[in-house]
Amino acid sequence: MVVLDISILLGVFLLTFYVILFYEYYRRKERVLLYFSLAFLSLSVGCLVNGITHLASLSVFVSFFWVGTIEMLSPGIMTKYSEDLKYLSLVPVVVYLYFSVYNPIIVLIIDAVMMVVSAFLVYTESESPKLVPFLILLFSILTFGLMSYPNLIFKVQVIIAIILGYLITVDTLKVTIPAVVKERVPLRPGVLFMTEVPNKILKTALVFSRNPGNENNERWFWITKVQKGSRTIEPTNLVKILNLSVKYLEQGGIVVIDGFEYLVLENGFESIVKFLAHLRDYALLYASTVIVVSDLTNFPERERNLILRVVGEEI
Repeated sequence: MVVLDISILLGVFLLTFYVILFYEYYRRKERVLLYFSLAFLSLSVGCLVNGITHLASLSVFVSFFWVGTIEMLSPGIMTKYSEDLKYLSLVPVVVYLYFSVYNPIIVLIIDAVMMVVSAFLVYTESESPKLVPFLILLFSILTFGLMSYPNLIFKVQVIIAIILGYLITVDTLKVTIPAVVKERVPLRPGVLFMTEVPNKILKTALVFSRNPGNENNERWFWITKVQKGSRTIEPTNLVKILNLSVKYLEQGGIVVIDGFEYLVLENGFESIVKFLAHLRDYALLYASTVIVVSDLTNFPERERNLILRVVGEEI
């Protein structure tokens, strides 16, 4: 009777997530999928390859998981320095190379701290299930047990990583970034304000609206609190709106944001101004256009002037 080693079984599970995520990265070219796929691959190596220490596998996993987390939350309101934060992904590997032989506890502390910060960022900025940051935090706490019970604790961490892999895979693949329609409408790059958007633009644009729209339109997202779905977004989830918008702008598409006053009501004026500033910068970067459906005369003069300055309009 052949008994399958539990480490091999766990490694195969991790490789499965690697294959799924890497295939989706190859198909969709979203870097977050690449980073998470490499994270699970590195952890699977610790399970499948003799001679690879748990500490080495863990440090590489933490590095890729960190950069994957930052990419998943980018471009966000709190993570506007995301490109700089990504460089911190080198820390666990560098610390491992320098301290693993002489003082491995330093390596464990760095790995744990990086995962704790990842859990905090996911909790504060992501709409992922709240189980995700809890599992990341649990994973980080167990890291210290590797000094006393390396084989047992590593297997428990791998099981947690498998659950994380499932949740991240389902959440990441839930919404596909729609392809840009080839038919283009010539517009000035940047942020434009309109009280009404022509149908010829709506047919090609990525739209965020208070109107549910046609459920078969993959480029239409309903801003609502009352219903959950792959084509709905809560008004306070500016990170997701910004993330989807940037990926569409990057392809040269047009983004339409309806219900501007509702977003201000739900998020506050200051947050929305920062949100517009991010959109404007990315629209200019990719020579694309964001259309905000709003009559700015509804705003007090001071707020109206601030909005216009942020988007680069003359007052």
